[in-house]
Amino acid sequence: MTDAAATDTAPRPASAAPPPPEAAFERLEIGDRFLLLSGWVTAPAPHRLILGDAAEIPLNGTFPRPDPASDAAEETQGFVIDLPRPAGPLEAMTIGLRSLARGLITVPLGGLPSRAFQPRGHLDHVSPDRLAGWIFNPALWHGPADQAAIELLIDGQHRVPLSLNCQRPDLPVSAAQAGRLLGFELGLREVAELMAQAQVRRELLGGEHDYALLTGGIQVGGLRRGRGRVILRSQRAGTAAPAAPKPSPAAPAPSPTEPAGYIDYYGHIPALGGWIFGGWVRGELLAEVTECPATASFEAGALTAQAMTGRHPRQDIAGLGQGFVAFLPGDPVPAAEDATLGALKGLTFEIGGARQLSPSLGAILPEPTELIGMVRALLATAEGGLAKPTPLHRLLSRPVFDGVETVSRLSTPVHLEIDTLLFAPDRGLAMIGWFLDPTRSVKSIRARVGGRLSVPLTTRWIATERADIRDAFAGRYALDHARWGFVTFVEAPTAELRNAHLEIELQDGAIAFYPLPPPAEGGVAAIRRLLNGLDLAADEVVALCSRVLGPPTVALNRARLAAAGTPTEVMVGEPPERPRCSVIIPLYGRIDYLMYQCALFSEYGLPADELIYVLDDPPKRAELIALARSAYRRFGIPLRLVLLPQNLGYAPANNAGLAVARGEFICFLNSDVMPRDGQWLDRLTGALRDDPTLGVTGGLLLFEDGTVQHDGMAFERLPQLGNWPFPMHPGKGRIRGPARGLHREPAITGACMVLRRDLAQRLGGFDTDYVIGDFEDADLCFRIRAEGLDCAVDDAAVLWHLERQSQGLPGNSWRFNLTLVNAWTFAERWSGMIPGATPAGGDPAVLRLS
Repeated sequence: MTDAAATDTAPRPASAAPPPPEAAFERLEIGDRFLLLSGWVTAPAPHRLILGDAAEIPLNGTFPRPDPASDAAEETQGFVIDLPRPAGPLEAMTIGLRSLARGLITVPLGGLPSRAFQPRGHLDHVSPDRLAGWIFNPALWHGPADQAAIELLIDGQHRVPLSLNCQRPDLPVSAAQAGRLLGFELGLREVAELMAQAQVRRELLGGEHDYALLTGGIQVGGLRRGRGRVILRSQRAGTAAPAAPKPSPAAPAPSPTEPAGYIDYYGHIPALGGWIFGGWVRGELLAEVTECPATASFEAGALTAQAMTGRHPRQDIAGLGQGFVAFLPGDPVPAAEDATLGALKGLTFEIGGARQLSPSLGAILPEPTELIGMVRALLATAEGGLAKPTPLHRLLSRPVFDGVETVSRLSTPVHLEIDTLLFAPDRGLAMIGWFLDPTRSVKSIRARVGGRLSVPLTTRWIATERADIRDAFAGRYALDHARWGFVTFVEAPTAELRNAHLEIELQDGAIAFYPLPPPAEGGVAAIRRLLNGLDLAADEVVALCSRVLGPPTVALNRARLAAAGTPTEVMVGEPPERPRCSVIIPLYGRIDYLMYQCALFSEYGLPADELIYVLDDPPKRAELIALARSAYRRFGIPLRLVLLPQNLGYAPANNAGLAVARGEFICFLNSDVMPRDGQWLDRLTGALRDDPTLGVTGGLLLFEDGTVQHDGMAFERLPQLGNWPFPMHPGKGRIRGPARGLHREPAITGACMVLRRDLAQRLGGFDTDYVIGDFEDADLCFRIRAEGLDCAVDDAAVLWHLERQSQGLPGNSWRFNLTLVNAWTFAERWSGMIPGATPAGGDPAVLRLS
C-alpha cells in the first residue's frame, strides 16, 4: 500500500468539523385545514416529506435560493409547500425530509417558528380594459372554496367577485403548486361583463380611486389612487419564501405604459399572402394613417413589413378609441398554425415611435374565409365603406380564392389545364399541362401555395409539343404551331397544398383562379414524366435546368430513396474472415455477367478478397440467387448478395455494398468489366499502400478489340450543353500508346476504382443526388481531391470493359435530359475547379403565354 493510500484510510481526528447540514425547516404557518411549510435543501432530488405517521409526501417543487441560509457548496433549493392539516395536536407530531433513501432531518412540529397563516396577493394592473394580479391562499383547495372567495374592493365599498384563471410561474410559491391557478388576467370583454354582473360602473377602474384584493374577507394587497397605472409584478410571495431569481440583465424590463390598443382577432389568409389583425386602438392613433411599418411578434419569431390599415367605429369602446383592421404581408408562422392563442405576442405600429398592441384575453383565430368576411363587414361600416380608395380597401376588394375554378367564367377565352402535378418535397411543385390564350389577354400566371405567391410562371416555363391541343382547337382559333404544352416549376418548400391554386390576371385587371389537382405518385415514374418529351435549345439548357428541371428532379429522387426499404443479404459460401478488399459489383438487367466474372476470378484467384454483388433489379431476385449458387458450385468462390427492395440506381446500389463491406480497401467494379490477368487488384491496392498521397486508383480499361476505353478522365466544356464541364476519356477508341505506369489524372471512372474503406465511408460513398447514373464517379474523385489526395491510373492493371450502349436509343429523351440535370448538379459544385469559361447563367427567355 502506498503512503497516499494509507493517508486516505486513516481515521479522522476527533476534532474534525461535522459536515454542513443538507436541509432545514424555517417556518410553519398554520391554517384551519392546512399547514404551510418553508425551508431549503441541498441534497439531490427526489425529496419526500414525512408528517407524523402519515404516508410520505413528494416535495415536487423547489426553486434556486440566491440568498442561501446554508453554508453548503452545493446549489441551495428553497421550497414552500402546503400540506393537509392532520388530526390531533400538532405539538405531538414530527416532520421529516428524505433525499432518495436517506433521511436528512426530522424535527418536532412544536419546535418550529410558527404563526397563523396570512393570505398573500398583489394587484398588478387595474384599468377599464384589464385587471391582473395573483392570490395565494391554500384554503381555496383545502376547504370550502366560498370561505376563501376572491374579490376586488373599490374605495372600500364596491365589491367585484374575481376568479383565478391562470398560473403564475414567476412566483416562488408556484413551484409546488403544479396545475393550480394562482393568477387572474381579464381583458376588455371580461372586465365589462364582470363589472356589469356586479352592478359596478366600469369608470371606477380608472382615475382617483383606491383598490384592494380580498380573499375570505381578508385584505391582501391594494393600490391607492391607482389612476389605471401598471404595477410591475411582485417577485416575492409574502415574507415566508425568499425572492425568486431576478430576470437576466439582457431581458427587457416590462413597459410601464399602457398598450396602445388590443388585438381581438387575427389570422393568416393564404389567399392574400399575409396576416390580418383586428381590435381597437386608443384615441386617434390611426387617424389619417393608411400605411405604416409594423412588426408582428410570435412565439416562433417576428414578421416586419409595411402594413395597410383601416378604421371603423366600435360602440363598446366609445370615448376610448376606435376599431382597426391591419394587413401584414408575410408567410404563416408555424406556432400559429396550431391555432394556439399564445402564438401571438403583440403587434407594433411605427407611428411617431413604437406603438405596441397586446392580444386581448379573448383573442380569436377565425377561419380565413370567416375572417375576410368579418373585416369586410366591419370596414363597410366606416365612412366611405369599401369604395374608399385606400390600399387596404383595394386589397380586400380583390376576388379571393374559395376553392372554385373561375377561369372558364372569364369574358375573354382562356384555356388552362394541369394534367400532372408533382410534389418535390422541400423544394416545390412541378406542373405539366397545356395553356391557350388566343387573344393574348393574360398578363400573368402565378401560383399561391401555403400563402406564398410565386414569381410569374413565364420565368420558369418550358413550352412543349401538344399536337392534340392544336387539333382540338384548330376549328376555333388560327393555331400556327403545336407548342401549347408546358412544364413549369414553383418553389414551395411547404407541404401544405390545401387551397393551392393558380391566379390568372388579365391585362384589364380581371382575376381568375385554377385549383391545383392532387399530386401524382413520385418515384422514377414521376422523374420520367417530368423529363420526357423535352427538347431544350442550347441557349436554354442552363436556365431551364437550374430553374425548372434540376430542383424538382433531385428532390423527387431524394424522396424516392428515403422511402426505399431495407436491403436483404444472402451468403453463398463462406467469405474470408478478414478480407483485404471488398469488390462491390452492382447488377441490373444482365445478371449473367456474374457467371462470366466468377469464371475469370476463379482462374486468376481472389483468395484474400470478398465479392459483394448488389442486385438493383428486384424482379430477378430468385434468378440471381440460383445463379450465384450455381457459380459457387462451379468455381468455389464465396459470394455476398445484397438484394435491394427496389431499383435505386448506380450510386445507392454501390453505397449499399459499401455499408456491409469489411475489407481494408473498396473496389467499385462494373459487372461488364472483366479481368485480363490476376495482377490488377494487387497493383491497385499496392499503389495505395505505397503512396499515402493517393486517394483512389483505377485500371486501364480496354474494348474487346484492344482499343482504349478508359485511361483516366479529363473535362471539357460543351457549348451546345450549357458550356458545362463533361467528363471525357482521352484516347478512347484508339490503339493503346506507350506504357506510362502509374500516372495521375483529374478523375477516373467508377467502372473500376479502388480506395481505402475508411476514406470511402467518411465521404459517404457516391453522392446519390446524381440520379440513377452519370457524374457520380467524377464527383467522388473531386471530393477525394478536396481532401488533398490524388487520383491515378495504373496502365499495367488491365481489364476489359463492355461499355453500355443504351442511353442514346430513340425514345429515351428523358434519360438524356436526366444526364443534363446531373451535369447541372456537377457544374453547380465543381465548375470553379475546371478551366474554361464559366457557364452563362442569365435569365431565361421570357416566353409569351400563347
